[in-house]
Order: sequence, then structure tokens, then C-alpha cells
Amino acid sequence: MYNARQIVGALIGFLALLGLAAAAWVSVLLGRADAEFRKGTPVGVARAAELAPRNTVYLSMHALQLEYAGADPGPLLEEIARLNPDSSAPRIRLGLDAEVRGNLVGAERWLLDAARVDRQYEPRWTLANFYFRRQRMNDFWTWLRSALEISYGDRAAIFDLAWAASSDSQVILARAIPERHEVISAYLAYLGDRFGEAEPVALRLSQWHNPADAPALLHWMDGALMLGSRAAAREVWINLGYPAPAMPVFNPDFGPPRIGHGFDWWLAQNPGVSHISLDTPPGHRIVFNGMQPESCELLRQYVGVSSGKRYRLQWESRGIGSGIAWRAGIESAPLLASADWSQGRLSFIASPGPGVITLLYNRPLGEPRAEGSVELRHVSIEEQP
Repeated sequence: MYNARQIVGALIGFLALLGLAAAAWVSVLLGRADAEFRKGTPVGVARAAELAPRNTVYLSMHALQLEYAGADPGPLLEEIARLNPDSSAPRIRLGLDAEVRGNLVGAERWLLDAARVDRQYEPRWTLANFYFRRQRMNDFWTWLRSALEISYGDRAAIFDLAWAASSDSQVILARAIPERHEVISAYLAYLGDRFGEAEPVALRLSQWHNPADAPALLHWMDGALMLGSRAAAREVWINLGYPAPAMPVFNPDFGPPRIGHGFDWWLAQNPGVSHISLDTPPGHRIVFNGMQPESCELLRQYVGVSSGKRYRLQWESRGIGSGIAWRAGIESAPLLASADWSQGRLSFIASPGPGVITLLYNRPLGEPRAEGSVELRHVSIEEQP
């Protein structure tokens, strides 16, 4: 019994020593591999991959250096894919390498396998690009939309690709843009001042009723009104929660919402000119300090008038009047200087295009720039026989 125990103890000690020796040898081997890899040379990296054949970092760099040298990295990439069954990166590289070499069937197989093991953005984006290059448009739109469904950050490149595939904004919206608030918002920002093409995007975004979207939607609405897209602008305006612009002139007494966009009064910002909202009585005051430009726009509103019909613009004003006038269509009428409220009228025929009324300042010839203030209220438009 004593001898058996001695033998077992000796055996355990020997195995322990053997394990320590193996660990030491592996440690030395890995240290050598790391030292070779850090050289960064093709020979060093190849030696590191040979010493540590399961280290996919070494294998990936070795494959990249082979590719730069014009050699075939395929076998190494396949080994990396085998060692990393859940990694899309080697599969994407295999797919792109196969495409470059003209093996389109193999390329598609590897890229689809990348999307199978990794349901993130990169494999989907890569497949969309692959199908775009092959002009397989049904597959292209499927994977582009799929990529956008999980996209984040800057999406300009993917929107660029959509427009490279089609110049039809309706096609892009229907086939590429998912029903996801962040994507629709980013797409409206991407379209910028392409107000006509952005119309269906703005309409869709406004249906989310998200207050954070108001600045972008108001910017679109301003451009849409300048283009004459009043109906679409009206729908977005209402979706934003503002009162329906039922009258030809919205907000005739310059009350809330006072946002300076859309159907409300646009207040032109000029040096030497200040805008002040009045509550009692409701109205609007414009103050001139004598340093304003010789000619400038003061107020603007896009109004509900029909081209070719006759209208009468009416208002009440008090204060200075020199050089200040309303314009509607091709007609204009000056404001009269008055210490008390006085009425003014301007008859006009609505011109083609968006209906707009503007209040302008033009320094009269031979006079100094105006100083003082003018107040306005009760601005209205009536259709005439």
C-alpha cells in the first residue's frame, strides 16, 4: 500500500511538472509569435501565423498582406471563417475577394453567409452594394431597406446609393425607407432644400407628431410654400398641432403661435430693424433705428389666393409711414403716417405661383432713413367680384 501511494504521488508530481513545462513552452512559443508579429513584415507575420495557427489576428494580417502582394488569400480566410463560425468579417472578405476574381456565385454565397451569422448593419450594407454592382435591383432594394432598418449614425452614404439606383423619389421612399422614425427624420435632413422630392417624406414624418421634428418640418414647409405646395404644407402644419389656416391671411393680428415660419408671419431680420409682438391690443410693432438698409423686406406671409382672381388687402396701422408699403402681386400701396389707427387698402390680382404678401421698406429719394416705429393689426384679404 505504501509503495502504491508513493508511485501515485510520484506520477502526479511528474504530470504537474509536465504541465508546467508545457505551459512554459506554450508561453515561450506565443511570445515568439507575438515578437514576430510586431515586426509587421510579411515574413514576420507569416512566421507568427505559423507559430500560432489559431490566432485569427495573425491570420487576418497574413491574408491581407498576401492580398496586397497579389497572392490568393482565400485559403487563409476560409480557415479564419472556420475558426470564427459567428464572425461576418472573414466571410465578407471572402465574398468580396471572390467577386473581384469573377466568382459571383461564390461571392454571393459568402456574403449571404455573413448576413446569416451576423444580423448587424455591415453584412446587409455589403450585400446591398454587391447587388447594386450586379444590377439585381429587387435584391438590392431588399437589402438596402434591411440595412436601413438597423442603421445608426450618418446615413448619407446609404441615401446616396439609393439615389444612384433611382432618380424617382417615390420609388426610393416606397422601396428603401422603412417605417422607422429615426430613418425618416434623417432622410428629410438629407434631402435638404430639395423640397419637391422631400414632400412625401415630410408628410410621413409629420404623422409621428413628434415635437423634435418641428424645426426640420418647418424648414421644409417654408420651401414648399415658396414652391406653391400649399396643400401638402397645410397637412404638415396641422400635424404639427397648429391651427388650420382657413382664412386667406393666417393670424391677422399677429398673435400666437408667432413662429415665423409656415403659414404664420415671416419676420425678416435686418440690421437696424426690430420686431416686437404686442398683446394689448394684439398687433405687431416694427422699430427702425435709422441704420437699416435703404431697401429691405420686413414681413411676409404666403396667403390663400387663387391665380387670376381679384382681391383686396386691408390693414390698420399707426406710427411712421415714410417708405413703408404693402405689396401683393404686382401692386403696392404705402402705409400712411398716423398717430392713431388708420385703415389702408390694396386691390390686386393674384399672380401665378404661390400667393404672397410682403411689407417692404424703401428709403424715399431725398429723405433720410426712417427712424421710429410702425404698428400693424387686422390684416385681411377679401375676394372681390
